[in-house]
Amino acid sequence: MRKLIIIAAIAAAGLSVAACSRDDRTDIKEGAAATGAEIKDAAGDIADNPEVKEAGAAVANAGEEAAGALKDAAADVQEGVADASDEAQREADEARAAAGDTTRKQ
Repeated sequence: MRKLIIIAAIAAAGLSVAACSRDDRTDIKEGAAATGAEIKDAAGDIADNPEVKEAGAAVANAGEEAAGALKDAAADVQEGVADASDEAQREADEARAAAGDTTRKQ
């Protein structure tokens, strides 16, 4: 039953296309071409718009600033980790010295 419905739908679509006159098909083709040309022109206008270019530059600038800030933050974290590691090593050395252990653990 399902196959029969699918076949009937395909046949109806085929008859609809076949029922279109050559002039109708030409009109549809020309309309599609004109729409495509309008879209292409609109895209060109948008690409050439100074405000759009300015917005694109602002986005790029913001991206560069964010990358710089992230790089600075990563450097700060790395410095903090190194300082904490040095402090932990000093405290461990002091604890060993206080306990009378004179060997230094690496």
